[in-house]
Amino acid sequence: MRILHGPFNIGNQPWSLSRAERRRGNSSDLVVRSGTWFKYPADRVLYDDSTSRFQKTLRSAAFGLLALFRYDVLHYYFGLTFLYPGFPFPETTRRGRLLNLLATIDLRIAKRLRTKRFMTLQGCDARLAGEGNKRNQWTMCSKGRCSAYETCISMLDARRRHLIDHVLPLFDRVFYLNPELGHLVPTGQFLPYANVEIDKFAPQYPSPRGKPKIVHAPSDGSIKGTQLILDALELLKSRFEFELILVEKKTHEEALAVYRSADLAIDQVLAGWYGGFAVEMMAMGKPVACYIRESDLKFVPEAMRDDLAILNIDPGRLAEDIAAILERRDEWPELGRKARRYVERWHNHDHIADAMLAAYHDTHSLFVLTPAGS
Repeated sequence: MRILHGPFNIGNQPWSLSRAERRRGNSSDLVVRSGTWFKYPADRVLYDDSTSRFQKTLRSAAFGLLALFRYDVLHYYFGLTFLYPGFPFPETTRRGRLLNLLATIDLRIAKRLRTKRFMTLQGCDARLAGEGNKRNQWTMCSKGRCSAYETCISMLDARRRHLIDHVLPLFDRVFYLNPELGHLVPTGQFLPYANVEIDKFAPQYPSPRGKPKIVHAPSDGSIKGTQLILDALELLKSRFEFELILVEKKTHEEALAVYRSADLAIDQVLAGWYGGFAVEMMAMGKPVACYIRESDLKFVPEAMRDDLAILNIDPGRLAEDIAAILERRDEWPELGRKARRYVERWHNHDHIADAMLAAYHDTHSLFVLTPAGS
């Protein structure tokens, strides 16, 4: 089977999944429009910052159209394709309607060619800030938290609604990595992160002695609730000894080197779910603290909910919850082992690739998430 992943490597999920698909005898490629400062790998990069805007559009569109004849499966990410730019043109003009048609023409042709079409959503590609603000007590979608909130309300929510209503129906299957999107994309299905090649992550469990190292990676501090975390840790400095490590503006490989020395990770406290960073830390055998939103868990398989190895911390009482974790220092090695087992069972990229390949073969099949080794 010939499989294409693109047009960006978001969180290394496409790369890890495509490598697992290759090991199963498939021709699976990851092609991206451009790279990022994380320097995640890809099989091909179409352009760099020196390329003109017109050339970027032309190269991306040309590749996307040629891909229709080179691949059996198109698996796209973050609500984008090689043609769809992530926003609609005004439907009030004939030109706008024509451009909207051209932006999805590859998906329409793919359907006629019986080329399979898959989309994996990450979070802010389809999250509606206005609805999230009303639905959730704790969310980054609030004035004074995420720096993009006002822009989301005034403009981006309409773009995401267009994606949900008019673009996602052109796909055979839609998956989402953050269960909150289950409220917004009822035809989609939750998918665990497959961003780590577990056999390449040797566990290094935390020591119960010495000054503990706490790591936090604020790739976007306003979304992750970094300031709330820093304020809580500041309150705890007089009671506990610890070293806080903030990992920012590093390549992926540089960040991983820092993660290995940590004893505890604090992920995010506003999104209501953990991210790819947490999966990497758990794969290394580190306990991870994160805010888990109870109202979103109905979109997660029951068995996965029962196994959940995240230390849940409430944004409304962060200092108290983190203090309780610090007081359980002697339990951290076992919590790290539990975290590693959880990743092996639920974030096993080979196991997820098997399920995804079955879905590629039959887009109407029941995509059942079961733990690896069961």
